[in-house]
Amino acid sequence: MPVTGLEEILNNVQLLNHGYDRKARKAVREGAKLFGDQLKPNTPVSAVDHSGKEHLQDAVTVGNVSIASGEYEAKVGYDKIKGPIAHFPNSGTSKQDPQHFVEKTQEESREKVLQTFITNLKVGD
Repeated sequence: MPVTGLEEILNNVQLLNHGYDRKARKAVREGAKLFGDQLKPNTPVSAVDHSGKEHLQDAVTVGNVSIASGEYEAKVGYDKIKGPIAHFPNSGTSKQDPQHFVEKTQEESREKVLQTFITNLKVGD
């Protein structure tokens, strides 16, 4: 009898972990989407296209959820073409004042993202 009880407990722990993983991935995915949706309109659009490619605003990307680092994460930013230059308008250069649109997006979306995490990770749902 005790062995069956232990096996039952271990099976329940595995079910709990599986359910948590699914909820955590959903929370991170939805939080990243919220941040990306807010980053796009906050990203400035220049009237002059210096690169000959798309506007930085059109290059916003939201990656898939990953746990490669040991934590749940989804990368939100800009694609490989525009990403390397996104820090110039955000942080400024010697000829351009900083616009801090990434930081502005972080501040604006913080509460919404946290609320998404809380909603998705509630115990008992």
